[in-house]
This record gives sequence, C-alpha cells and structure tokens, in this order.
Amino acid sequence: MLYFPENANLPSGRVDTVIMSDKKQDIINELRNNYHIETITPMPVTGICGSEKYHADMSVCHIGGKLFFADSGNQELIKTLSVSGAEVITSERITAESPKLNVCILKDKLICNTKTADKSLIQNCKDHGKKIVHTKQRYAKCSTAVISENAVITADESIARVCHAEKIDVLKISVGQIMLDGYDYGFIGGCCGFISKYLLAFSGDVRKHTDYENIRSFAGNYGINLVSLGNEVLYDVGGIIPVSEKK
Repeated sequence: MLYFPENANLPSGRVDTVIMSDKKQDIINELRNNYHIETITPMPVTGICGSEKYHADMSVCHIGGKLFFADSGNQELIKTLSVSGAEVITSERITAESPKLNVCILKDKLICNTKTADKSLIQNCKDHGKKIVHTKQRYAKCSTAVISENAVITADESIARVCHAEKIDVLKISVGQIMLDGYDYGFIGGCCGFISKYLLAFSGDVRKHTDYENIRSFAGNYGINLVSLGNEVLYDVGGIIPVSEKK
C-alpha cells in the first residue's frame, strides 16, 4: 500500500515512488541509489508518434490523494496504481493534438486548455472545488513547474498571463536550454519534480540554465532547494511525478 500525497505535485514528506519515463536511465539510477526512490515507468501512448509518447505527463495525472487519471491503453500503469490503493479513472483518447492529461494541478485550481483537456477530469476538479483556469497552452503540465500551492515557474507567455490574472505567483523564464528529442527545446515542467517536501529535483544540471539564479531565488522564497540529477544540460523527460511518500 502506498501513501499518496494529498496535494498533487507537492509531497508533505520524503518521496519513495515516482512516475517517470525510462529514457534517461542514469536519472532513474541516481534517484534509486542516492535518494532510495523507485520509478514506475509508463508505457508509450499509442496515439502519439513523437518522443513525448513516453512521457509520464502524457500518460497520467495525479489529482490529489488516491485519485489519478490515466491513459486507458496503459494497463500496466493502471494495474500498478490500483493494486497500490489508488482510484484510477481512464481518460479519453490521448493524441499530440489533444494531450488530455497534460494539465497543471494546484491545490485549488486547474490550469489547462479546456478544449483539449479530458472533460471528466475537468468536471472532477470542479466537483472538488477547484477553479478551472483556461490557457491557450495545451501542454500546461509540461510547461509549468509547480513550486507551491500558489506559485509556479514557466517560460510560456499564455500560462504566465493567466497566472498573473489569478494572483498566482509566477516566475517567467526564458524559452529553451532544455533538451527534448525531435524538438528545438523542451519545457521546465518536463524536467523536474519534487522528491521531498523541500527538494525539487531536475533531470540534468539546473545550474547550467541561464535563469538559474532567478529559479533558485524564486524557489527559495518558498523554502525549496534545488537538486541536479546528473551533470548534463536539462532534459525534458516528461516530468518526475511524485506518487507516494513515507508516512
């Protein structure tokens, strides 16, 4: 039985399981060997051809507590979560044009493109009192690094704009400097995730990013320290999603 973080993206203790692509085995090894964190690897999303088909933020969305939405074709992931005590709702068909689960969950808000996000997911968030915040960006999760219940980092102008309007504290960083196979660049939300309450881990060396000092300072305002997994340039792995934590 796993102990799921009450708030999506934001564990209250030390994380012991994450969902993450297996395309960067060195990152998985470092999580296991240095932080005693095990990785659940999603199967590729059949409706997507690009490298993002392996990404966790395309396959699954943690709403909070025991509740997850998952790609209906990813039966192994659904079984693993269900056996561990999660309630898993399967999503509508996921494609690159309609990344149904690539949404940004905050404590009391859901940031997403309401035209491409899963309709049941949106309704579920409404039912649980979350405000739905529309953005033009279809890939809201991968474009956004959640720092606290009301603070995010993004390079996306549309997300930054709606965050300002919603009084969400937002750090706008420069575009690029994050690798992603098949694309000019990746995204900040796709290269990080919390591995404990106060540790935000990056897939690569965050110090190599031009905006590192601003990122470090912004996170520090919320008591968050940054951890670099490896010495390479940041790489978009589709997010490091904290699934369970020590009780």
